Amino acid sequence: MMLTHVVDAYLAKQPSLGARFDSTEVLLRRFCRAMGNRDISEVTHEAVAEFLQDKGALSATWTLRYRVLSRLYRFAISRGYAASSPLPTTFPKLPPQQTPYVYSTEELRRFLDATSILKVGHRPHVPAMYRTLLLLLYGSGCALARRFVWSCKKWI
Repeated sequence: MMLTHVVDAYLAKQPSLGARFDSTEVLLRRFCRAMGNRDISEVTHEAVAEFLQDKGALSATWTLRYRVLSRLYRFAISRGYAASSPLPTTFPKLPPQQTPYVYSTEELRRFLDATSILKVGHRPHVPAMYRTLLLLLYGSGCALARRFVWSCKKWI
């Protein structure tokens, strides 16, 4: 059976899970394009390994792709569409997760004070907007807060 038909059948059986499911569908469609128009039994170990690695450095994306493809192949094998899975049986050693940095109270105070000089033209609301944004991002623990704070360092 053609790989695209197996993916279509797999996606049709999945319950709608919102954005998470949409990303699964996007990844499987990308997998189909990468493998070309071929039968599912013709997908090689090497082609799958290349798709999992992609062009960038090894990251947690490898694990995400592996999980999605393993569910697809479990489905395909259980329905008789494929005899075996071409997924690798050994996992690469992924780099360690980045250690989060927690800014001290003094550093945060300096960042907040620096927002007062961010006036754009004659708009007095800009410093308050940046201060609010910084507090919201930092208070929620959002990863964007670190980037935002780092980009503000040039004003300190």
